[in-house]
Amino acid sequence: MAEERRLARLAGAALLLVAAVVVVSAAIRLGQIAHEPLSSAALAALRGVHRVSASLDALAVFALAWLAWRARTARPSFARAALLALVLTVGLSALGVAGGTTPGPVVALGNLLGGLALAACIAWALGVLQRAPRAAAPSRLARAALVLAFAQCALGGWVALLATELWSWPLAIHALLGALLALGALRIGMVLGAAAERRAALVVLFPALAAPAAGVLTAVFDAPFGIALAHAAAAAALLIALAYTRARFA
Repeated sequence: MAEERRLARLAGAALLLVAAVVVVSAAIRLGQIAHEPLSSAALAALRGVHRVSASLDALAVFALAWLAWRARTARPSFARAALLALVLTVGLSALGVAGGTTPGPVVALGNLLGGLALAACIAWALGVLQRAPRAAAPSRLARAALVLAFAQCALGGWVALLATELWSWPLAIHALLGALLALGALRIGMVLGAAAERRAALVVLFPALAAPAAGVLTAVFDAPFGIALAHAAAAAALLIALAYTRARFA
């Protein structure tokens, strides 16, 4: 039990760090293209936070993978998730070096999706460590919602980084799938709440409501910095919450 708590604390720290990297990366990108761009000093401070968080997260993931490899026989699911997180971390480091401080849209999209995949992978590993003694969430729905959430993030990244205009058919698909994802996440949250897993229910419900609400406001008000950043953060939080929920209550 003591070892599991130590692993859970390390996984939790790695998850917070990678979430910070994802949100700060979004803030840097949005701050550069906003109607009122962030100052050079603000962008430099954000890049500093990004580098420190990414470096600390890499160390945490390496430590997690090493400990998981040592305990791979006792915790095979956790070991697989931790080793996949290590592979993603190495790949993201290489992509970051190749892209530099001003990556192109394709590289930026790769960084975004890789960071989200890493966050979901670590959240999965944490959920495996804290697995409930009995299933409390609909497994198939949770799995489908997780896949849809990642697809939504990919489509949202495409709209933000590669689309030539805001109002387009990919945005319409993004909005429709977002509504379906929100309904699915709300259903999962209701099941968790009925099973007396109220804290886990709130973890799913809050971003499930916040992400589409911020998305609508972003489109209506032509992507203001604060609301667009809130939308990106809520989408990442929903993906993390679904990955954790799917692993913990599988």
